[in-house]
Amino acid sequence: MLNQLLHWLKEKQPFFLKGLLAFLFVDVMVDPNNLIFHAKYVLFALVFVVWLPGILSKKLIVPKQLWYAVIFISLFMPFYALSMGLINSFLHNTPVGNLVYFNSFFFFLIVLVIANEKIDLTWLFNNSSLLIVLMTLSFYLILIFNSHLFGSLYQYFVADKGVAVYALRNYGEVTLLMIFYKTSPLLVFPLSYYLFQILIDKQRKAPFVHYLLVVLIAITLFLSGTRANLLSLVLIIIFYLGFYVYRKSKLWFVLLGSLGLLIALFTMPSIAGLLLNQHEASNVIKFGYLSSYADFFNQHILSLIFGQGIGGSFYASVLQRFTNVSELTYFELIRIWGVPISIVFAGTLIWPLLAEIKAKRLSHLFIAYVAYLFIAGTNPLLLSSTGMLVLVYVFSISMGSNRILKTG
Repeated sequence: MLNQLLHWLKEKQPFFLKGLLAFLFVDVMVDPNNLIFHAKYVLFALVFVVWLPGILSKKLIVPKQLWYAVIFISLFMPFYALSMGLINSFLHNTPVGNLVYFNSFFFFLIVLVIANEKIDLTWLFNNSSLLIVLMTLSFYLILIFNSHLFGSLYQYFVADKGVAVYALRNYGEVTLLMIFYKTSPLLVFPLSYYLFQILIDKQRKAPFVHYLLVVLIAITLFLSGTRANLLSLVLIIIFYLGFYVYRKSKLWFVLLGSLGLLIALFTMPSIAGLLLNQHEASNVIKFGYLSSYADFFNQHILSLIFGQGIGGSFYASVLQRFTNVSELTYFELIRIWGVPISIVFAGTLIWPLLAEIKAKRLSHLFIAYVAYLFIAGTNPLLLSSTGMLVLVYVFSISMGSNRILKTG
Protein backbone atom coordinates (compact mmCIF):
# COMPACT_ATOMS: atom_id res chain seq x y z
CA MET A 1 0.00 0.00 0.00
CA LEU A 2 2.79 2.40 0.94
CA ASN A 3 4.71 1.56 -2.24
CA GLN A 4 1.62 2.21 -4.33
CA LEU A 5 1.13 5.56 -2.62
CA LEU A 6 4.76 6.55 -3.21
CA HIS A 7 4.51 5.47 -6.85
CA TRP A 8 1.32 7.52 -7.29
CA LEU A 9 2.95 10.58 -5.71
CA LYS A 10 5.99 10.19 -7.98
CA GLU A 11 3.77 10.07 -11.05
CA LYS A 12 1.75 13.09 -9.92
CA GLN A 13 4.75 15.14 -8.82
CA PRO A 14 4.92 17.27 -12.02
CA PHE A 15 1.22 18.07 -11.67
CA PHE A 16 1.52 19.11 -8.02
CA LEU A 17 4.71 21.06 -8.71
CA LYS A 18 3.22 23.06 -11.56
CA GLY A 19 0.06 23.63 -9.53
CA LEU A 20 2.03 25.03 -6.60
CA LEU A 21 4.07 27.25 -8.91
CA ALA A 22 0.84 28.56 -10.44
CA PHE A 23 -0.58 29.40 -7.02
CA LEU A 24 2.71 31.05 -6.02
CA PHE A 25 2.85 33.30 -9.09
CA VAL A 26 -0.81 34.24 -8.73
CA ASP A 27 -0.21 35.01 -5.06
CA VAL A 28 2.73 37.36 -5.66
CA MET A 29 0.89 39.14 -8.49
CA VAL A 30 -2.21 39.85 -6.40
CA ASP A 31 -0.68 40.01 -2.92
CA PRO A 32 2.90 41.36 -3.14
CA ASN A 33 2.83 42.42 0.53
CA ASN A 34 1.66 38.97 1.70
CA LEU A 35 -1.14 40.61 3.69
CA ILE A 36 -4.17 39.22 1.83
CA PHE A 37 -3.61 35.46 1.54
CA HIS A 38 -0.61 35.12 3.90
CA ALA A 39 0.44 32.20 1.70
CA LYS A 40 3.63 33.30 -0.06
CA TYR A 41 6.15 31.64 2.23
CA VAL A 42 4.00 28.52 2.63
CA LEU A 43 3.76 28.06 -1.13
CA PHE A 44 7.48 28.70 -1.51
CA ALA A 45 8.26 25.96 1.02
CA LEU A 46 5.76 23.52 -0.52
CA VAL A 47 7.41 23.87 -3.95
CA PHE A 48 10.63 22.50 -2.49
CA VAL A 49 8.84 19.89 -0.36
CA VAL A 50 7.31 18.46 -3.53
CA TRP A 51 10.41 18.89 -5.71
CA LEU A 52 13.28 17.72 -3.50
CA PRO A 53 12.22 14.05 -3.06
CA GLY A 54 12.07 13.67 -6.83
CA ILE A 55 15.69 14.74 -7.41
CA LEU A 56 17.29 12.63 -4.70
CA SER A 57 17.59 9.69 -7.08
CA LYS A 58 18.75 11.63 -10.14
CA LYS A 59 21.37 14.21 -11.09
CA LEU A 60 20.49 17.87 -10.79
CA ILE A 61 20.84 19.38 -14.28
CA VAL A 62 21.41 23.14 -14.09
CA PRO A 63 23.66 25.27 -16.36
CA LYS A 64 26.91 26.40 -14.72
CA GLN A 65 26.17 30.10 -15.27
CA LEU A 66 22.87 29.70 -13.49
CA TRP A 67 24.61 28.13 -10.50
CA TYR A 68 26.81 31.21 -10.24
CA ALA A 69 23.74 33.46 -10.27
CA VAL A 70 21.97 31.36 -7.63
CA ILE A 71 24.98 31.26 -5.30
CA PHE A 72 25.52 35.00 -5.60
CA ILE A 73 21.90 36.21 -5.43
CA SER A 74 20.25 33.67 -3.14
CA LEU A 75 23.13 32.93 -0.76
CA PHE A 76 25.89 35.52 -0.83
CA MET A 77 23.79 38.70 -1.01
CA PRO A 78 21.37 38.03 1.86
CA PHE A 79 24.03 36.63 4.21
CA TYR A 80 26.47 39.42 3.40
CA ALA A 81 23.78 41.99 4.18
CA LEU A 82 22.96 40.14 7.39
CA SER A 83 26.64 40.04 8.37
CA MET A 84 27.11 43.75 7.74
CA GLY A 85 23.98 44.47 9.75
CA LEU A 86 25.42 42.49 12.66
CA ILE A 87 28.85 44.13 12.35
CA ASN A 88 27.26 47.58 12.35
CA SER A 89 24.97 46.62 15.27
CA PHE A 90 21.82 47.43 13.29
CA LEU A 91 19.95 44.22 14.10
CA HIS A 92 19.45 44.78 17.81
CA ASN A 93 15.71 45.16 18.43
CA THR A 94 15.10 45.27 14.67
CA PRO A 95 11.51 44.27 13.75
CA VAL A 96 11.21 41.11 11.65
CA GLY A 97 9.55 43.18 8.91
CA ASN A 98 12.80 45.04 8.34
CA LEU A 99 14.49 41.81 7.26
CA VAL A 100 12.70 41.96 3.89
CA TYR A 101 15.99 42.25 2.03
CA PHE A 102 17.07 39.01 3.68
CA ASN A 103 13.97 36.90 3.03
CA SER A 104 13.21 37.92 -0.53
CA PHE A 105 16.48 36.75 -2.14
CA PHE A 106 15.79 33.11 -1.27
CA PHE A 107 12.92 33.11 -3.78
CA PHE A 108 15.48 33.10 -6.60
CA LEU A 109 16.27 29.50 -5.59
CA ILE A 110 13.12 28.49 -7.46
CA VAL A 111 15.07 28.96 -10.69
CA LEU A 112 16.79 25.65 -9.87
CA VAL A 113 13.41 23.93 -9.90
CA ILE A 114 12.38 25.56 -13.17
CA ALA A 115 15.69 24.86 -14.92
CA ASN A 116 16.01 21.27 -13.77
CA GLU A 117 12.40 20.38 -14.61
CA LYS A 118 12.58 22.34 -17.90
CA ILE A 119 9.38 24.24 -17.10
CA ASP A 120 8.50 27.06 -19.50
CA LEU A 121 7.09 29.86 -17.35
CA THR A 122 5.95 32.02 -20.26
CA TRP A 123 2.31 30.96 -20.22
CA LEU A 124 2.11 30.90 -16.43
CA PHE A 125 3.79 34.28 -15.91
CA ASN A 126 1.85 36.10 -18.62
CA ASN A 127 -1.54 34.74 -17.62
CA SER A 128 -1.09 35.26 -13.89
CA SER A 129 0.02 38.85 -14.53
CA LEU A 130 -3.24 39.48 -16.39
CA LEU A 131 -4.91 39.42 -12.99
CA ILE A 132 -3.34 42.86 -12.49
CA VAL A 133 -5.28 44.07 -15.52
CA LEU A 134 -8.49 42.59 -14.16
CA MET A 135 -7.97 44.14 -10.71
CA THR A 136 -7.01 47.59 -12.00
CA LEU A 137 -9.76 47.97 -14.60
CA SER A 138 -12.36 46.55 -12.20
CA PHE A 139 -11.39 49.12 -9.57
CA TYR A 140 -11.67 51.92 -12.12
CA LEU A 141 -15.13 50.85 -13.28
CA ILE A 142 -16.32 50.40 -9.70
CA LEU A 143 -15.07 53.89 -8.90
CA ILE A 144 -17.20 55.27 -11.75
CA PHE A 145 -20.39 53.26 -11.22
CA ASN A 146 -20.47 52.34 -7.53
CA SER A 147 -18.76 54.81 -5.22
CA HIS A 148 -20.04 53.07 -2.07
CA LEU A 149 -18.43 49.74 -3.04
CA PHE A 150 -15.31 51.61 -4.10
CA GLY A 151 -15.01 53.06 -0.59
CA SER A 152 -14.95 49.55 0.87
CA LEU A 153 -12.41 48.34 -1.68
CA TYR A 154 -10.23 51.38 -1.05
CA GLN A 155 -10.21 50.69 2.67
CA TYR A 156 -9.26 47.03 2.13
CA PHE A 157 -6.77 47.10 -0.76
CA VAL A 158 -5.21 50.55 -0.26
CA ALA A 159 -5.48 51.48 3.41
CA ASP A 160 -5.31 48.01 5.02
CA LYS A 161 -3.30 45.83 2.61
CA GLY A 162 -1.28 48.47 0.77
CA VAL A 163 -1.29 46.70 -2.60
CA ALA A 164 -2.61 49.64 -4.62
CA VAL A 165 -2.37 53.43 -4.73
CA TYR A 166 -5.03 55.90 -5.86
CA ALA A 167 -3.94 59.46 -6.55
CA LEU A 168 -4.20 62.41 -8.93
CA ARG A 169 -1.12 62.79 -11.12
CA ASN A 170 -0.41 66.03 -12.97
CA TYR A 171 1.26 66.09 -16.39
CA GLY A 172 1.43 69.75 -17.25
CA GLU A 173 -2.18 70.85 -17.78
CA VAL A 174 -3.46 67.26 -17.76
CA THR A 175 -4.59 65.67 -14.49
CA LEU A 176 -4.95 61.88 -14.44
CA LEU A 177 -6.58 59.72 -11.78
CA MET A 178 -4.02 56.96 -11.36
CA ILE A 179 -4.78 53.48 -10.05
CA PHE A 180 -1.39 51.96 -9.45
CA TYR A 181 -1.38 48.29 -8.50
CA LYS A 182 2.03 47.63 -7.02
CA THR A 183 2.81 44.76 -9.39
CA SER A 184 1.68 46.65 -12.52
CA PRO A 185 5.30 47.06 -13.77
CA LEU A 186 5.26 43.32 -14.51
CA LEU A 187 2.75 43.97 -17.30
CA VAL A 188 5.63 44.94 -19.60
CA PHE A 189 6.27 41.20 -20.02
CA PRO A 190 2.85 40.11 -21.37
CA LEU A 191 2.70 43.35 -23.39
CA SER A 192 5.97 42.47 -25.09
CA TYR A 193 4.95 38.83 -25.54
CA TYR A 194 1.63 39.57 -27.25
CA LEU A 195 3.12 42.30 -29.47
CA PHE A 196 5.78 39.77 -30.47
CA GLN A 197 3.04 37.30 -31.41
CA ILE A 198 1.15 39.92 -33.41
CA LEU A 199 3.97 41.73 -35.23
CA ILE A 200 6.92 39.36 -35.35
CA ASP A 201 5.90 35.72 -35.05
CA LYS A 202 4.43 34.90 -38.44
CA GLN A 203 4.35 31.13 -37.93
CA ARG A 204 0.69 31.45 -37.06
CA LYS A 205 -1.91 34.19 -37.20
CA ALA A 206 -2.34 35.96 -33.90
CA PRO A 207 -5.86 35.44 -32.51
CA PHE A 208 -8.14 38.38 -31.80
CA VAL A 209 -7.67 37.89 -28.05
CA HIS A 210 -4.00 38.90 -28.38
CA TYR A 211 -5.01 42.26 -29.86
CA LEU A 212 -7.57 42.71 -27.09
CA LEU A 213 -5.03 41.87 -24.39
CA VAL A 214 -2.51 44.37 -25.81
CA VAL A 215 -5.15 47.10 -25.64
CA LEU A 216 -6.20 46.19 -22.08
CA ILE A 217 -2.60 45.97 -20.86
CA ALA A 218 -1.78 49.33 -22.48
CA ILE A 219 -4.82 50.93 -20.81
CA THR A 220 -3.80 49.47 -17.44
CA LEU A 221 -0.23 50.77 -17.75
CA PHE A 222 -1.59 54.17 -18.77
CA LEU A 223 -3.99 54.29 -15.81
CA SER A 224 -1.19 53.27 -13.45
CA GLY A 225 -0.05 56.86 -13.87
CA THR A 226 3.66 56.44 -13.17
CA ARG A 227 6.12 58.00 -15.57
CA ALA A 228 8.25 54.86 -15.70
CA ASN A 229 5.25 52.70 -16.66
CA LEU A 230 4.13 55.16 -19.33
CA LEU A 231 7.60 55.50 -20.83
CA SER A 232 8.02 51.73 -20.86
CA LEU A 233 4.68 51.32 -22.61
CA VAL A 234 5.77 53.76 -25.34
CA LEU A 235 9.26 52.22 -25.57
CA ILE A 236 7.96 48.69 -26.11
CA ILE A 237 5.38 49.74 -28.72
CA ILE A 238 7.94 51.80 -30.67
CA PHE A 239 10.45 48.94 -30.48
CA TYR A 240 8.08 46.40 -32.04
CA LEU A 241 6.64 48.80 -34.61
CA GLY A 242 10.18 49.76 -35.59
CA PHE A 243 11.25 46.14 -35.92
CA TYR A 244 8.11 45.33 -37.91
CA VAL A 245 8.76 48.19 -40.35
CA TYR A 246 12.44 47.22 -40.59
CA ARG A 247 11.54 43.71 -41.69
CA LYS A 248 9.02 44.99 -44.21
CA SER A 249 11.11 47.79 -45.74
CA LYS A 250 14.49 49.12 -44.68
CA LEU A 251 13.84 52.30 -46.68
CA TRP A 252 10.63 53.05 -44.78
CA PHE A 253 12.44 52.20 -41.56
CA VAL A 254 15.08 54.86 -42.29
CA LEU A 255 12.49 57.45 -43.34
CA LEU A 256 10.17 56.87 -40.37
CA GLY A 257 13.13 56.59 -38.01
CA SER A 258 14.48 59.93 -39.19
CA LEU A 259 11.05 61.53 -38.80
CA GLY A 260 10.70 60.07 -35.34
CA LEU A 261 14.13 61.36 -34.38
CA LEU A 262 13.22 64.89 -35.52
CA ILE A 263 9.96 64.79 -33.58
CA ALA A 264 11.83 63.54 -30.51
CA LEU A 265 14.39 66.34 -30.76
CA PHE A 266 11.69 69.03 -30.94
CA THR A 267 9.50 67.55 -28.19
CA MET A 268 12.30 66.43 -25.84
CA PRO A 269 12.47 69.71 -23.86
CA SER A 270 8.71 69.65 -23.19
CA ILE A 271 8.73 65.96 -22.27
CA ALA A 272 11.76 66.41 -20.02
CA GLY A 273 10.00 69.33 -18.33
CA LEU A 274 6.97 67.15 -17.60
CA LEU A 275 9.01 64.19 -16.38
CA LEU A 276 11.50 66.14 -14.27
CA ASN A 277 9.15 68.76 -12.85
CA GLN A 278 10.60 69.26 -9.36
CA HIS A 279 7.32 70.71 -8.08
CA GLU A 280 5.26 67.61 -8.86
CA ALA A 281 4.51 65.63 -5.68
CA SER A 282 6.11 62.35 -6.77
CA ASN A 283 9.24 64.07 -8.08
CA VAL A 284 9.58 66.10 -4.88
CA ILE A 285 10.03 62.82 -3.00
CA LYS A 286 12.46 61.36 -5.54
CA PHE A 287 14.66 64.46 -5.68
CA GLY A 288 14.50 64.64 -1.91
CA TYR A 289 15.76 61.07 -1.68
CA LEU A 290 18.62 61.87 -4.07
CA SER A 291 19.74 64.75 -1.89
CA SER A 292 19.52 62.58 1.23
CA TYR A 293 21.54 59.76 -0.38
CA ALA A 294 24.23 62.27 -1.37
CA ASP A 295 24.43 63.55 2.19
CA PHE A 296 24.48 60.03 3.60
CA PHE A 297 27.31 58.78 1.37
CA ASN A 298 29.35 61.93 1.98
CA GLN A 299 29.14 61.27 5.69
CA HIS A 300 29.53 57.47 5.56
CA ILE A 301 32.32 56.58 3.12
CA LEU A 302 32.67 53.03 4.51
CA SER A 303 28.98 52.38 3.83
CA LEU A 304 29.56 53.49 0.26
CA ILE A 305 32.18 50.75 -0.06
CA PHE A 306 30.88 47.95 2.16
CA GLY A 307 27.23 48.87 2.66
CA GLN A 308 25.20 49.25 5.84
CA GLY A 309 23.70 45.80 5.73
CA ILE A 310 20.22 44.81 6.85
CA GLY A 311 18.63 46.96 9.54
CA GLY A 312 20.43 50.16 8.55
CA SER A 313 18.64 53.40 7.75
CA PHE A 314 19.30 56.92 6.52
CA TYR A 315 17.74 60.30 7.16
CA ALA A 316 15.34 61.32 4.38
CA SER A 317 14.97 65.08 4.55
CA VAL A 318 11.85 65.01 2.38
CA LEU A 319 10.16 62.76 4.96
CA GLN A 320 11.84 64.48 7.91
CA ARG A 321 12.61 61.12 9.50
CA PHE A 322 14.86 58.09 9.21
CA THR A 323 13.79 55.38 6.80
CA ASN A 324 15.13 51.92 5.97
CA VAL A 325 13.75 51.70 2.44
CA SER A 326 13.17 53.99 -0.53
CA GLU A 327 11.84 53.74 -4.07
CA LEU A 328 15.25 54.53 -5.60
CA THR A 329 16.26 50.90 -5.85
CA TYR A 330 19.76 51.22 -7.26
CA PHE A 331 20.77 53.71 -4.58
CA GLU A 332 19.30 51.29 -2.02
CA LEU A 333 21.53 48.57 -3.43
CA ILE A 334 24.59 50.71 -2.79
CA ARG A 335 23.41 51.69 0.69
CA ILE A 336 22.82 48.08 1.76
CA TRP A 337 25.63 46.26 -0.10
CA GLY A 338 28.13 48.93 -1.15
CA VAL A 339 29.42 49.83 -4.61
CA PRO A 340 31.52 46.71 -5.44
CA ILE A 341 28.77 44.17 -4.70
CA SER A 342 26.16 46.38 -6.36
CA ILE A 343 28.25 46.38 -9.54
CA VAL A 344 28.45 42.58 -9.51
CA PHE A 345 24.70 42.36 -8.92
CA ALA A 346 24.05 44.78 -11.78
CA GLY A 347 26.29 42.64 -14.02
CA THR A 348 24.30 39.57 -13.00
CA LEU A 349 21.03 41.34 -13.79
CA ILE A 350 22.07 42.26 -17.33
CA TRP A 351 23.61 38.87 -18.07
CA PRO A 352 20.48 37.59 -19.90
CA LEU A 353 20.54 40.72 -22.09
CA LEU A 354 24.23 40.35 -22.91
CA ALA A 355 23.73 36.66 -23.69
CA GLU A 356 21.03 37.45 -26.25
CA ILE A 357 23.05 40.27 -27.81
CA LYS A 358 26.11 38.03 -28.04
CA ALA A 359 24.05 35.31 -29.72
CA LYS A 360 22.57 37.92 -32.10
CA ARG A 361 19.06 36.95 -31.18
CA LEU A 362 16.42 38.74 -29.19
CA SER A 363 13.47 36.98 -27.57
CA HIS A 364 10.25 38.67 -26.53
CA LEU A 365 11.86 39.01 -23.10
CA PHE A 366 14.60 41.38 -24.23
CA ILE A 367 12.78 44.70 -24.51
CA ALA A 368 10.41 43.79 -21.66
CA TYR A 369 13.33 43.10 -19.33
CA VAL A 370 15.04 46.34 -20.36
CA ALA A 371 11.83 48.21 -19.55
CA TYR A 372 11.46 46.34 -16.25
CA LEU A 373 15.00 47.24 -15.14
CA PHE A 374 14.27 50.85 -16.08
CA ILE A 375 11.08 50.86 -14.00
CA ALA A 376 12.95 49.19 -11.13
CA GLY A 377 15.11 52.28 -10.79
CA THR A 378 12.22 54.08 -9.09
CA ASN A 379 10.33 51.07 -7.73
CA PRO A 380 11.43 48.79 -4.84
CA LEU A 381 9.84 45.76 -6.52
CA LEU A 382 13.18 44.47 -7.83
CA LEU A 383 14.50 43.60 -4.35
CA SER A 384 11.27 41.97 -3.19
CA SER A 385 10.21 38.32 -3.46
CA THR A 386 8.05 39.32 -6.44
CA GLY A 387 11.12 40.82 -8.10
CA MET A 388 13.07 37.63 -7.47
CA LEU A 389 10.35 35.60 -9.21
CA VAL A 390 10.62 37.96 -12.18
CA LEU A 391 14.33 37.12 -12.31
CA VAL A 392 13.43 33.42 -12.08
CA TYR A 393 11.24 33.86 -15.16
CA VAL A 394 13.83 35.83 -17.13
CA PHE A 395 16.82 33.62 -16.28
CA SER A 396 14.93 30.36 -16.86
CA ILE A 397 13.69 31.45 -20.29
CA SER A 398 17.13 32.77 -21.23
CA MET A 399 18.49 29.28 -20.68
CA GLY A 400 16.03 27.68 -23.09
CA SER A 401 15.32 27.90 -26.78
CA ASN A 402 12.79 30.56 -27.73
CA ARG A 403 11.36 32.02 -30.87
CA ILE A 404 13.55 35.00 -31.51
CA LEU A 405 14.09 38.22 -33.40
CA LYS A 406 17.05 37.67 -35.66
CA THR A 407 19.37 40.67 -35.56
CA GLY A 408 22.07 39.49 -37.87
